[in-house]
Order: sequence, then C-alpha cells, then structure tokens
Amino acid sequence: MCRSHAVLAVLLFFTFFPGPVQAYCPAEVSGETARGSVFLDANANHRRDGAEQGIAGVAVSNGCQVVLTDDQGNYEILLEPLQILFVSKPADYQVPVDDNNVPRFYYRHYPEGTPDVVAGTSVAWLFPVTEPTGPLPDSIDFPLLALEDADPVFRAHGFADTQARQDLGQDMLREELINPLIGNPHGVDFGLTVGDVVYDNLALYPRHRAMMGLMGIPQWYLPGNHDLNYESPDAVFANETYKRYFGPTYYSFNHGNVHFVMLNNVEYAGADPGSGSGGYRGFLPEAQLQWLARDLAHVPRDRLVVVASHIPLVTTAYDGKSDPASGPGTENLHELLRILEPFQQIYGLAGHDTSNSWKVQINHRHGWSGSPWIAHTLAEVRGNGWNTGPVDARGVRDAMMQDGNPNGYYVLHFDDDSLVPEFLPFPSGPDAGNRLRIVLDPPLVAPTGGGINRGYLRPATRAVVNLFDGGERDRVWVSLDGGPRQQMDYTVRVDPYMERVFARYQHTVDAFGAPTRSAHLWELTLPDNLGTGLHHLRVFTEDEFGQRRQASLTFEVLAAGN
Repeated sequence: MCRSHAVLAVLLFFTFFPGPVQAYCPAEVSGETARGSVFLDANANHRRDGAEQGIAGVAVSNGCQVVLTDDQGNYEILLEPLQILFVSKPADYQVPVDDNNVPRFYYRHYPEGTPDVVAGTSVAWLFPVTEPTGPLPDSIDFPLLALEDADPVFRAHGFADTQARQDLGQDMLREELINPLIGNPHGVDFGLTVGDVVYDNLALYPRHRAMMGLMGIPQWYLPGNHDLNYESPDAVFANETYKRYFGPTYYSFNHGNVHFVMLNNVEYAGADPGSGSGGYRGFLPEAQLQWLARDLAHVPRDRLVVVASHIPLVTTAYDGKSDPASGPGTENLHELLRILEPFQQIYGLAGHDTSNSWKVQINHRHGWSGSPWIAHTLAEVRGNGWNTGPVDARGVRDAMMQDGNPNGYYVLHFDDDSLVPEFLPFPSGPDAGNRLRIVLDPPLVAPTGGGINRGYLRPATRAVVNLFDGGERDRVWVSLDGGPRQQMDYTVRVDPYMERVFARYQHTVDAFGAPTRSAHLWELTLPDNLGTGLHHLRVFTEDEFGQRRQASLTFEVLAAGN
C-alpha cells in the first residue's frame, strides 16, 4: 500500500467509520455445542478410524473461547452460526493441507451460508462467499499428522503483499516468486503471507492458491486491506471471500519452540459510497484481543511468540539529526502489549507499507517494560506495485520500493527462541544477488558522450549505502582504495538512487512511486582531493542479528578538460 493510499484510507475511515461494529466475544456464550476430537491420523485418510489415538492438550477455538482437548483428544465448545472452529497446531504435529498446500485446520459453521442481507442491507456479493454448510455435524474431528522432524531449528518463508490486481500481475508474481522457490531450495518448513494476498480482485484467489501451492510446502495466510469485500456494509462480513478460500482471519499455530499468532488488524469501516472501496484503520478489535489472551494462557512463557499482522504494529526511523520518518501503525498497540507482557521473547512481522521496510525496537518508549523486541515491517514481494518500473526482457517490471529497497522475500531462520530474518531480492531482478547498493551522491559529472560512474568529482560527494531491509541498529563501514575502514553515518533521507530512477521514468508508463525517506541508509563524505583515475569502495556491514555483507563500487575520476 502506498503512503498516499494510506493517508486517504485514514481520512475515509474517520469520515465513514460509525463506531465499533466488530462483534465482541460475549461474557455469556450461547449457540450449539460442537463436539469432536483431535487425533493422530496414522493412515492420513482424514477420518478417525477405530485404532487412531486422540491427542491431548490441543487448543480448539471458536474465535472467542479456547478449550483444550482431554486425555482422549476430545473437546466440547459452543459454536454460533457464522463462526469458524479451528485448532492451534501443536509443535510436534502437522495439519493436513489441501491440493494447494493450504492448511486444513478449521471448520466453517455457516448453516445457511454467507447472508445476503447484512445489517438490514441487501448485499450482492461481487466474489464467491461461503455456501451453506448445513446443520452442525454430530462430530467435528481434526486430523493431525506426525511431524517426522520436530526440530527447534527450522526455516520458514516470509512473504509480504503478493498483491496482484490482474492476471498479468499474477504472471509477474509467478515469474519472480514461484519459479525460484519450486523445489524448496531454502529448505523451509512452511510459508507465511502477511496479508494483501491479492489487490481487491478476489477472483484471483483460486489461481493464487494454485501457484503458491507449487512450492510444495504449507502456506499460512492472513488477510490485508486489499482482501476485503468492499460491498459489505460493516466489518463483520468484510472478509467473507477470504474465509471461503483460506479460513479464519486470525488464529495461531506452533512449530518448533515458536508460537505463531496470526492477527487481523485491518478494521474495516464499511463501504465508501461511490468509490468501490472503504475506509479502514490499523486496530485490533476487542473480540480478537480476548481470544488472544485466552490463546496465550496455554502457551509456555519461555516460547518465542511471533506476532504476524498485515498492518504494522509501529513504524518509525530516527537518526538523531532530522525529524523521525514514520509510516502506518496499529492504534491500540498498548492493548496488545498488555496481553504480551508475560512473554520475554517476541518478534513482530507485518507488511502493508510499499514505501519502506522498518525494524522498530519495541521498548520503554512504547510502554513496554520487558526485553526489547522487534516489530518488523517486511519489504514487499510486489514492491511498489506490479505496474511500476521498467519492464525487463521477461515482461516483468522492476517494482522497487519507494525507499530504494528491491522487492523480494524472506528466509526466516529460527533457532529455539530466536529469529534471524534474511531478506533476499529476487534472483532475476536488477539487484539479483545483492544485499546492498552503493552510489555516489551527487553522481560524477559525466563527460561528453556519457559515462557510468566515470566523470568529474564534485565537492562534498558522499558514498551512500542502502543496506536492504536494514535499520538503525546495524553498522556499516567503508574502505576507500584499500585504506582503513571508516564507520559510515546512519541517516534518514531519500535514497539518491531512487531519486534518479524516479526522475528518469517519471511521466512514462514505467513510472515508479515518488521516493520516500528510507530507514536503512548510511553515508560518508569522500575527500575532495581524490586523484584522477580509478578508485574503489569496499563496504562491510553487520546487522543487529550478526549477519554480515560486503559489496564494492568502482568509479573513475577524470581530469579537468578530458
């Protein structure tokens, strides 16, 4: 989502938001009693056969209450119409997946299907919604599969905002993301998509599921603001098509020594008349917070809790010299922090912001008294958009983000209660294989006939490094012509490389979004008396997780009159 879109969305929200319309979890629940079991599906036929054992202590939820299975794997819980019943996958098991590798961990209780009259308003759903599921079954059983290697050291993929709007954008997603990851080259256990699965065109869901499924690993999803049914008059039915294809909009699961909490913090304000869209804000409704508190009550306090959401929890960057840069966030973060207070190891994952990636340390400034932790806004798969940037030989656009970060994906490295995120630009893009970019600012004045990093040196020229997906706690050094390393200065400013490519393609069909200040830049002023001839810069980086990178830039200074 671009910054201008975010501002417009906030304005729309406060213009049209009529108050909290998300149903709260009532103090006294009603509904029918759902019964069933969670069991080890030894023969993987998705049915509980006589000899198959129940699994004790598994969390089962209706989105409000949470119960644990008994010693025989049985549970009982009240279930209202239009609720989704789901299990929280234990760490030592795997849930079955469908033909597209979407986890099957839930049951939609929609006896009469998604209603076509909502809040007294007739709704003609634009995209498919849930068909009637009929009366509540006598038993709703959840099969689990044995996880052969329940190792606390594992990897997962992190994807932010895959977000195609048309089939052509989905083609680009296939070329950039799907093709390189078929065969699971990074050895990950599963993938996480933190919202904006598509861009308003929910008809793309079946094709998207099929393409992502080709990676051959389970794919866990969250909805974003572009996954909404904009024709819904309220927030209660804002994700009916998403629920049809992916299940509950918030849930949890366990893997290794990690408890993953998948939150939906896109609170919809209802349709904006005449616009075909609606207002929303980053906010966690009371019902979801109540569920989260009950969910976490069953999680050991020494586990790493990964909090995934679409809209970031908080975004800001500050270099001590200029005003802080900031982006979208979650309004009631303080309520989430109150619930998370018992835990010491936490990591936040989000998407949504196409202009910047951020790593914000949650600490005393946010009212947090525990061990500081990172709220990480991921660089996006679709960058600034599948319709931005020049087209390469494949027909795929360079969708670079507005902070100069290339689009790409993550390998998330888990080791017991720690997480190290590794950002990878797409292997076929202009920054393939690079983890950082070095430019001169201002650029050398090219001679007649042009040049690339060859020309006349201007006074106070700076070397500027964009350490992709970096942050203020990282360190960057530079060596000039083999000399000693000098530490570069962290700065919050516009990436000069992004300024140049924006100017080059502005007012064309290949235009990028306007540059924004970046949260991951470093700079150092070069000597004005550099001699003529070739020079080289070697840059060395170490991020807050201990990951180290290197890169080089050569440039040629010409003598006056050449």
